[in-house]
Amino acid sequence: MLRPVVPVAAELAPGSLVGGDFRVVGPLSAGGMGAVYVAEQQSTGKRRALKVMHPSLVSDPALRERFAQEARVGSMIQSDHVVQVVGAGVDAQTGAPWLAMELLEGENLAQYMARHTALTRDETLEVLRPICHALGAAHAAGVVHRDVKPENVFLARSHSTTAPVSVKVLDFGIAKLVAQAHATSTAMMGTPLWMAPEQSEPHARISPATDVWALGLMAFWMLTGRSYWRSVSAGTVSVHQLLREILFEPVVPASLRAAELGVAPRIPAGFDAWLARCLEREPARRFADARAAYAGLAQLLGGEPTLAYAQASPAAITLPQAALPTPAYASAESGASFTPALAPSARRPSGGGFLALVAVGAVALGLALVIAAVLWWVDAQDSPIPLSALSAGASASVVPSARAPAPRPSAR
Repeated sequence: MLRPVVPVAAELAPGSLVGGDFRVVGPLSAGGMGAVYVAEQQSTGKRRALKVMHPSLVSDPALRERFAQEARVGSMIQSDHVVQVVGAGVDAQTGAPWLAMELLEGENLAQYMARHTALTRDETLEVLRPICHALGAAHAAGVVHRDVKPENVFLARSHSTTAPVSVKVLDFGIAKLVAQAHATSTAMMGTPLWMAPEQSEPHARISPATDVWALGLMAFWMLTGRSYWRSVSAGTVSVHQLLREILFEPVVPASLRAAELGVAPRIPAGFDAWLARCLEREPARRFADARAAYAGLAQLLGGEPTLAYAQASPAAITLPQAALPTPAYASAESGASFTPALAPSARRPSGGGFLALVAVGAVALGLALVIAAVLWWVDAQDSPIPLSALSAGASASVVPSARAPAPRPSAR
């Protein structure tokens, strides 16, 4: 039975035709971005999940077109662990952006974890391996997710004899549209509980290391069943308190934080060093991307050390890493490209030492002013908010779950 949709936009009636090929069967679920429907693709007869964005979020014609463009990002990533996009566009009749995807049966990782205290080490690796495969393939294609969180990881019922569950990463390129629609000079992109420090800066460089920060926090959460952030343990927390932890307070070893939470035995040997590298505040000091982060974790937990990827065709956008010593990445969440900063040991000296020192000082001062502005702005509206609201963020993922939840992943 389909769940009723919370009204967030003009509801599409059953029988409505969207994009000329998707006829609405009924409502599935809803969130802050809009609604998801079960729809039948007229050209194939197959049922799909049809996401229709709230009109108020995309009143600008340029944003509507950008949604259609960014929605195709997922189809460029060479991984079976990215939800398949079968169509995207702007409906001619309603003017609403839409995205048609494979219809998944199951639940997201947050829902699954709500019923379990924590995952075993084997189960944690079993879930993180496909997540890192999807993100690693995205990073190789020049795409950064920028909103990695449990709500964007879906445990889908598998139609295969090899595994009971297929792990899918959702919402590549979606979160930015919400942030753009509500843009302010201090707007932050990402979800507070999982976002990296650089995401608090309005014009910061975003790199694959941004996703690595969230991967580290998710690994701790899966192993312990608890958030790494101390301020979250009370159940409600202000964004101001959370930002202080993310940006300024010492990042303590995972084992010490787990001991504080009463779950120390769940932290495996060597995990402290791995998480510490994921949570380096300087992005250049983290694991370079999801592949490197997975390789380090697999060493600790006894999994396969590498991830296999399909061979790219000559027409694919992925280029050999050797050909890109300083690659430009098009973030799925940012409108501009960026070049990853070199690690301190790789930076080359220049002749203008004094000028370089002045420039670095100016940048540091500017960064301090930006952070101060962010904290001042948040403090001005600093009332405690539910933990669920922090976790969902502005871009809460809508969960396509039409039937029974997926079975519990088991170590294979």
